[in-house]
Amino acid sequence: MTKMPSYAEDRYAHLRANAAAQKQETVDRLTRAIAQLETEGRPVNTFTIKEVCGLDYMAYYRNAEALTLFRKHSTHLRGERAKRRRSKRENPEHDEVLHQGKVEPRDPLLAYKKPELVAKLRAAQAERDQIQQRAQTECEEKEQRYLALLQEHMQCGLTIAKLEAQLAEYLAFMERFRSALSSEEHGSQH
Repeated sequence: MTKMPSYAEDRYAHLRANAAAQKQETVDRLTRAIAQLETEGRPVNTFTIKEVCGLDYMAYYRNAEALTLFRKHSTHLRGERAKRRRSKRENPEHDEVLHQGKVEPRDPLLAYKKPELVAKLRAAQAERDQIQQRAQTECEEKEQRYLALLQEHMQCGLTIAKLEAQLAEYLAFMERFRSALSSEEHGSQH
């Protein structure tokens, strides 16, 4: 099996860089909006954030860092955390499951249903098979062209060898002819 060229391994680097820049821009916009709302003494919730900076909840829901920032500053969630702390003090065996933890980045493939994933997988496999088939066909075509060129080169070599042999015969004949002429001229002068 042929190894894919190195450019194929990095062909999505620009997309990853752009996605990272967009994620950071979302975090920056959310940070500015939260700071403005807190400065104004307004509640921090999805509606006020959208009003201040235009960010929809789904824009930062899909961004783990932005979602953590929102959850940390959300007026409603602060109240909920305070209620849990109070109930925890009253009930010390309260489970830690409700505790706010680090949000793991969401894998975009989890949004697909199994049939969609299977269809995408099959499409990717078909594309890979087509690429391999094209590569194999190109390789066979190159090999055929190489063999044709090699045959032509060998034919040229044979033709050159024949011409060199004919030239050597011709030069030897001319040398004998000149010798014969020269000896005839010397013989007729005596």
